[in-house]
Amino acid sequence: MEGNFYKNPISVIWKAKSNLMPSYLFIIWMIFLFGSIIGVFWLDFLDFSSFKMAEYFSISSTGLTLTLALFVAGKDAFSDEDLKKLASYESDEIKKGQALIDFIGPYVFTALLFLITGLISLFGPFIKTPLDPLYIKIFKICYINMLSLGILSLFNLVITMLNDVFSAAFRK
Repeated sequence: MEGNFYKNPISVIWKAKSNLMPSYLFIIWMIFLFGSIIGVFWLDFLDFSSFKMAEYFSISSTGLTLTLALFVAGKDAFSDEDLKKLASYESDEIKKGQALIDFIGPYVFTALLFLITGLISLFGPFIKTPLDPLYIKIFKICYINMLSLGILSLFNLVITMLNDVFSAAFRK
């Protein structure tokens, strides 16, 4: 891993894309996505008439805060030497630094999801555009599903952190 990824955290997400979420959580999210699309457009059992985007700001800011707390707790499961080993680990299948990126990537991904949903919920109520109601429904579906992906990703971080703490108990 060369340099600092601060200027482009998206590159960390891209490099860690295979390690962001386990497949079972991604499948659950896809079920939510398809269920909400079907529920709005075909079966008409979801109604977004009471949807107020500004009400979701607290969920997004709480998710961002919890992501930071989980990162600190997960990082504390590793000593400085362990983190240096992750940064310098290299094998035939894994290039140097990828192990550390795989550790950091899910945290950056989750934080980015909650940042996007938080900014949309903060500024969205003030934006007035004459859009077709169909596009507004699609936007609401996307927003709710992005928020649910953030919550599922947060759950993944909890499980990852617990696994790291458990593994730390058995390291020398």
